[in-house]
Amino acid sequence: MSSKTGVVDDIVQVGLVVRDAAATAIQYKELLGVGPWFLNEIDTQGGKGANFHHRGQPIKARARIAWCRFGNVELELIEPLDQDSAYAEFLRDRGPGIHHLMLGCADYAAAERHMLQAGFTELAGGELQQTRFKLFDTRESLGMICEIASGGELTPDGTLAD
Repeated sequence: MSSKTGVVDDIVQVGLVVRDAAATAIQYKELLGVGPWFLNEIDTQGGKGANFHHRGQPIKARARIAWCRFGNVELELIEPLDQDSAYAEFLRDRGPGIHHLMLGCADYAAAERHMLQAGFTELAGGELQQTRFKLFDTRESLGMICEIASGGELTPDGTLAD
């Protein structure tokens, strides 16, 4: 996807919030043949992730993540294990479903400035491994939450056995 402003250049990830990341990944594998799946944990108190915040407040984030490559896009399944994150709020308010699209950007700082100047509220953000990310509430204008990130693909903590 190219934009006229050059702020974003493609869809990198589709993020879904689910009740059980491993069980949902197994369903994707069994029903659709999608995989292999990799696993990661977020636990800011345990040193896995840093600087997580939601609605301008620091939070102690915990989640299980299952992810896989699906064509040119990463499919991410997020199981919130806390009560304060954007993911926990989404699951509580709306149930499981598509939470965000991560959009690729060559210049993270410029993309962040653009989103803020366009009037979008920063919903949440944080750091995991070498990646920092921010979620912007673009639901009224674009019908979704947009995520921008800088860094690289996660190094898996483990894999989901077939």
